[in-house]
Amino acid sequence: MGGFGQLLRGAPRLLGFGFLLTFFSSFGQTFLLSLYVPELSAYLGLSQGWMGSLYATATLGSAALLSWVGRFIDYRDLRWYAWLTLGGYVVALLTLATTQHVVWAGLGLLGLRLTGQGLMGHISVTSMGRYFDAARGKAISLATLGFPAGEALLPLVIALLMEQVGWRGALVVSAVVLVAAVGPGIPLLLKGTNTAPPLLQAQKGDKQSAATHYGPRYFLRTRAFWVLAPNVFLLGFVNTAVFFFQVVLGEERGWSKEWVAGSLAAFAASSALSMFVSGSLVDRFTARRLFPFYFAPYVLGLVLVAVIQAPWVYPVGLLFMGLSNGMGSTIKSALQAELFGTRYLGTVRSLFTVLMVISTALGPVSFGALLDREVSFLAILLGCAMAVVGAILQSFRVKRITPFNF
Repeated sequence: MGGFGQLLRGAPRLLGFGFLLTFFSSFGQTFLLSLYVPELSAYLGLSQGWMGSLYATATLGSAALLSWVGRFIDYRDLRWYAWLTLGGYVVALLTLATTQHVVWAGLGLLGLRLTGQGLMGHISVTSMGRYFDAARGKAISLATLGFPAGEALLPLVIALLMEQVGWRGALVVSAVVLVAAVGPGIPLLLKGTNTAPPLLQAQKGDKQSAATHYGPRYFLRTRAFWVLAPNVFLLGFVNTAVFFFQVVLGEERGWSKEWVAGSLAAFAASSALSMFVSGSLVDRFTARRLFPFYFAPYVLGLVLVAVIQAPWVYPVGLLFMGLSNGMGSTIKSALQAELFGTRYLGTVRSLFTVLMVISTALGPVSFGALLDREVSFLAILLGCAMAVVGAILQSFRVKRITPFNF
């Protein structure tokens, strides 16, 4: 606790900036957008299958844009970059709120997945990795507590809001809250921070560095990227698919919707706890040493939910999955800075964010296709557990990677 307290006293504004962005990324995350799906699909006259396809298309489109937009955090002033992201976020919420046609709905979802799910977290974690060195793990863990905080608090708030003002009104209120909270928060919380693009700072007086730029294609060809990639992909793939079909799973097992929804609190709580603890562990042992081990509880959670049908297993399984989710959030982010350095951290993180977004699009589609073919949840979840074990085994290759020195 002393280390966290000292860190909070030393950089409260910058840590607050990171938390603010991860918390309000929730408006573009599946766990909140799924609340709008029934009303939106009914208004547009789309079946659940077509609505899922529209959502997947929007998510994949945002991933394609992220590969280009995400790297500009290395080249543009942080305040300017955050302001533009906020502007796009608000426009996307209002576009979806006022939609009259499926095309505009798709564009609104595209914008929300790009700015909310993608860029808000990207800016937060990239900033923590860049501005903190010895305390990088703790900084990332504190900033990313905004994710479970949003998961725990906002679904109920949005659900109640929709009852009062409808789904369109809830989206408009969300846009207003973003402007009121994040708008003044950007200049206030970044006050005193040097927000100039790091590549420009590094290249002053260095003509060789100024002439050399490493783009996404360079990092895609590195072994370091492909050692981390399976873990990043599988976590997003399985998490999103399980949450997307959790009501279907509950109906098959005889669990009530209230029990299924309430079980998410176990996931959020364990994610928050493991984020908090893993920050200190990263600063003590390094992310590279911890990377091969954080995924182990996830396997246990999947196996439990796969083979046991009693209601108690769902929150218990989610608890173990949440432990890996929280630890992974901190460890993977810190490891990217350890392996690739901080000069091109935005470019590197944009690639992993793209991979994560693609996985969240493919997860529900893949699970849906298997369920349509009458493959059981037992087989699907055990297959996912085996895939995670494979990712764990290949993670030990990280010890043989030489960090970049730009």
